[in-house]
Amino acid sequence: MDFLSDVLESLPEPLCVLTRGGECLSVNEAFSRLVKLPAQALRDCDVREFWPAFNDQIDLSGESAVEFLAGDGRSITARISCAVSNVVVVRVLASAAPGESLQLHHKQRLETLGLLAGGVAHDFNNVLTGILGHLAYLKHVLPEPHKSCESLAAIEEGAIKASGLTQQILNFSKLDASEELQQVDVDQVVSRIGVLLKSAIPSDIALQLPKNADVFRVLGSEVHLAQILINLIINARDAIQGRGSIDVRLSTELGLDEVHEIFGPEPAAKAYGAIEVADTGSGMSDEVKQRLFEPYFTTKNQAGTGLGLATVQAIVARLGGAIQVFSEVDHGTMFRVILPLVSDGDATVDSSETENGVLRGEGERLLVIDDEDAVRNVLGLSLSHLGYQVDTAPSGLEGIEKLRAANGGYNLVILDLLMPGLSGEETFQRLRAINPEISVLIVSGFSSENVVQRVLADGARDFIQKPFSIEVLSEKVRGCLGDPVVRS
Repeated sequence: MDFLSDVLESLPEPLCVLTRGGECLSVNEAFSRLVKLPAQALRDCDVREFWPAFNDQIDLSGESAVEFLAGDGRSITARISCAVSNVVVVRVLASAAPGESLQLHHKQRLETLGLLAGGVAHDFNNVLTGILGHLAYLKHVLPEPHKSCESLAAIEEGAIKASGLTQQILNFSKLDASEELQQVDVDQVVSRIGVLLKSAIPSDIALQLPKNADVFRVLGSEVHLAQILINLIINARDAIQGRGSIDVRLSTELGLDEVHEIFGPEPAAKAYGAIEVADTGSGMSDEVKQRLFEPYFTTKNQAGTGLGLATVQAIVARLGGAIQVFSEVDHGTMFRVILPLVSDGDATVDSSETENGVLRGEGERLLVIDDEDAVRNVLGLSLSHLGYQVDTAPSGLEGIEKLRAANGGYNLVILDLLMPGLSGEETFQRLRAINPEISVLIVSGFSSENVVQRVLADGARDFIQKPFSIEVLSEKVRGCLGDPVVRS
């Protein structure tokens, strides 16, 4: 067994080799550390001393959750994978510290994954902001028509699609910035999505949309509601092999007993509605259903990112709703998204549409503070083109010095929230110390809702999420300058 021991010791995962009767043949150091027992003691003992539930009748095929008894007497929850032949090879896939549940450990790992993904999304958003900003500038300065317009449009379309994927990462990580909510008619969103997806659904799959549906109004974001529907419909399409159908239904009459069963005896809203997406596809096993909303879990191999349903779950939770899944192998699937309804009398954010197109400046002085060269340069270029006087600074400290040198004489500061050295939040506080009335527009591609809300509560005028179009930028800037404190 010396060779086997050498192989086991070279592997970082906790591993042990047992006989079917429970004799421990070999363990590696990682397994020894996990159960807090010396390797030799493990080899000399019966497996039931550290794995009480083991017996030679137990089904050791596949993955399962088990309890190990550590040398200090405490219980360790672990998820294991077993390979059974003449011997049983046990591989520990995940474990929780004594006193913790495996679910808590798994949750912590996903939170870490979310932070890492969000950091990547931040960097990617900075790149996309530069690309989209320069494209927007070229579209406005080049004459129409121009021989490059078609290429510019194709580049812009690709960048926008990449931006959508980045936003999915931020959404599922729950690190997307706070966004104003407004009343949205879900029935109208469903109608528009049906038209958009017509070309994405094969002709042998019937997409059935609700006709003459009742008004289904929620407090949310039209973009996020569209994202929910698109993800569910595309997943339904992919689950169907050959002929089939996808049925989208809306219901605004959920019974009180059903609401209480889902949301408890004191639900947050007066009434709830349901969006149902049912398909005649292959259905799902219980194992797949258990992992359905796990980020990066996918049954589509290389064709899927595993972010779609995780994104849907994050959006629905943020809107105060819930998701139900009904599925059986070979009998199709139904997703049921339940959301709180609003009426005309409910308080809501003003949803009046802003004027289409780009809003121009009147020579106001702006200061852009951003550590990313591409973002800072494109903001300066775009804002100058819109009629503003623009100064830029690559760090919070240099931005503060420019504000001091100008005696606070800027109509608006556009400030990146995530910067090395002096953070955006710290920079904001120092800017306010110099000029308590300074108008500040926060910009970021990655920031926690708490930080955004904190800075807005401290007096920042507004927030804009990277990447953004020149139209959105112009609207946000004009909104912040609606009552400018300093005029040059």
